[in-house]
Amino acid sequence: MGKANEKALEFINILVNNDMVGELENHDDQGVKVSAHTYDVLKVSIDEIKRDYRDFDEAKRFIDFFAIIVGVIIHDLSKGSIRKTSETMSHSQMMLKKPDYIIKEAEALLEEVENEAGVKIKENIRKNITHIVVSHHGRWGKIVPNTREAHIVHRADMYSAKYHRINPIGANEILEALCMGENIVEVSKRFMCTTGVIKDRLKRAKMELRLKTTKHLINYYKKTRKVPIGDNFFTKRVKETAKLIAAVEKKGFRQLILTNKLLDYLVDEEIFEPMGEKTDEGKN
Repeated sequence: MGKANEKALEFINILVNNDMVGELENHDDQGVKVSAHTYDVLKVSIDEIKRDYRDFDEAKRFIDFFAIIVGVIIHDLSKGSIRKTSETMSHSQMMLKKPDYIIKEAEALLEEVENEAGVKIKENIRKNITHIVVSHHGRWGKIVPNTREAHIVHRADMYSAKYHRINPIGANEILEALCMGENIVEVSKRFMCTTGVIKDRLKRAKMELRLKTTKHLINYYKKTRKVPIGDNFFTKRVKETAKLIAAVEKKGFRQLILTNKLLDYLVDEEIFEPMGEKTDEGKN
């Protein structure tokens, strides 16, 4: 007899190994891979659940863990997929102006994984998953969350985007490159970020040191070889983001998803439609 969550684990394993989900590892968003942000949203969602309920057993009575896990995995799917099409809108614009595209894409992938896993997700759970995906931007998107699960993922996504999607590049690395004779455009290419990020980091260091110009900052760096990243709040968030990136690079996005604590609470018969038993023709 198999485990109670055998099919659910198989479904999620197939999902995270799907090419469309794999694309999330190939794209950066403000210096953080989309896959790292995706794992972070799941981690923060779990933290939200732990905060709101006494334990996972209590939470499971009110929240669909499977919908949250799957919804999180595919919530930013279009960040990878639209780059392979002629679509000119960004993911955020699609969430606001073309939510049907987001829904259809999610539904198509769910069906593909269902077929490979040989299961059928119950309709109410399927709708919850696609709602999580299409509503995770909240009031910044076309559709707002209206389920417990969608609210949890939306809050987690907003938290991750605000605090853990900060390019960990600091003024020290930038100043070292500037001292080598590179200009801001060349520095931005070196660190694969926008010139806006470069200017922001220099500005934060100048503010902390109360220096007026970048030239003054460069002279300060030449003497000390170290400048502040920013104020305490920003420094903390940069370090948290760097820690997130390091964890995903070390353990791997898929491994982190496939070892999350919610998996132990999944029950196949609660998630999937019952499959008819096969019978042998001609058998008496």
